[in-house]
Amino acid sequence: MATLSEDDADIGDEEQGGDSIEGGDEGSLLESLVVVGQEIRRSSANAIAVDFLYLFTTAFFATLAVRGFWPAVIAALPIAVLLSFAWLSSRLFFITNVLVIVVTVAVTRAGHVPL
Repeated sequence: MATLSEDDADIGDEEQGGDSIEGGDEGSLLESLVVVGQEIRRSSANAIAVDFLYLFTTAFFATLAVRGFWPAVIAALPIAVLLSFAWLSSRLFFITNVLVIVVTVAVTRAGHVPL
């Protein structure tokens, strides 16, 4: 009767890998949420405050861009720079910035934010 050594057991575990998780996308989404939670927990209060100010500034320029042609031209460069910095920071922060822009434009167009 053959017995498995520790090396053989490790190889068997590697062959099964992450493909055995049912609903592969759900597993990766859950892992992403765990990573995000760990990033926020590790961040200091000052870092989180700076991130919120960053998002507020992005929202401000988005409201400026809705006000007409010339305000949109003026806001285009700062929005591009803010989005490029967000892209270099992390994919999640970039998506958050894009979401803030979309929500801000929608809320402004709906009349909830004064022009």
